[in-house]
Amino acid sequence: MPTANSAVPAQPMQRTTSRYRRLVLHALGVVVGLALLVPAAAAAPQSVNAASSPACSGWNSTSRPPDRIRVLRVRTGRIESVPIRKYVVTVMGKEWPSYLPQAVVEAGAVAVKQYAWYHSMSPRRTPNGRCFDVRDSTGDQLYKPEKARIRSDHHSALERTWGVHLIKNGKLFMTGYRRGNKANCGRDATGWKLFARSATRCANSGKGYLEILRIYYGPGLNIVGGGGGGSSAISSTDAPSASSAGALSASSGAGTRRAADVSDVAVTWPQLELVSAAAWRDLFN
Repeated sequence: MPTANSAVPAQPMQRTTSRYRRLVLHALGVVVGLALLVPAAAAAPQSVNAASSPACSGWNSTSRPPDRIRVLRVRTGRIESVPIRKYVVTVMGKEWPSYLPQAVVEAGAVAVKQYAWYHSMSPRRTPNGRCFDVRDSTGDQLYKPEKARIRSDHHSALERTWGVHLIKNGKLFMTGYRRGNKANCGRDATGWKLFARSATRCANSGKGYLEILRIYYGPGLNIVGGGGGGSSAISSTDAPSASSAGALSASSGAGTRRAADVSDVAVTWPQLELVSAAAWRDLFN
């Protein structure tokens, strides 16, 4: 067994060994340096991922709307988690005036709810990575709790239509809507948007909200929860009188998103102007 003394070399050998040792140590330093650099480079993407926000947890049910909706408040940048019913009735208070025929308000309630539901299934991100479903502006639907004119007719419409949703070509789709032009019932129907002005003519002729939905979102439409998907014989006069409390006014559009499959979209539509009751009567009559 070698001892400490036997391991000590003669002087000439020491210079060679010292040079050898320096070479070995240099080589070890390079290897160690590389070993440290490689994990650091590999860790870089992981640290980026760790710093980013968690994946958006989109809603995945096409048979039941989400319980809450994430609303981006555009002016403040906050994202609020709002109960879906509160969101719908508040949007109605800005988008669908209660002085419209009740059947039109009810059709609007279905459109507002399904629009939010559709977007909850494919949430978006802010520039800094936070997840939201809809904006509170005309980029989606107008969610303005401080300005919404919610009436009992809105709550009645919400309660009456809550169990209804629309399937087109086998898919839950984005329900667009806009004010539209003064036209006969269904004259401006495209299959993707509900037009308030001509829909008012439908309601005034006795058509119920299910019939109105079928006129504007058909063909290929299946109304789930609406009496087996058949045409409705419910007229605006059959609608329940104001009983619950809460509602909305007609104003925004609701987004401009377009998917690859046109059956999934409602295409772009502009804001529905919020006007006085007298102005609406002049528009629709």
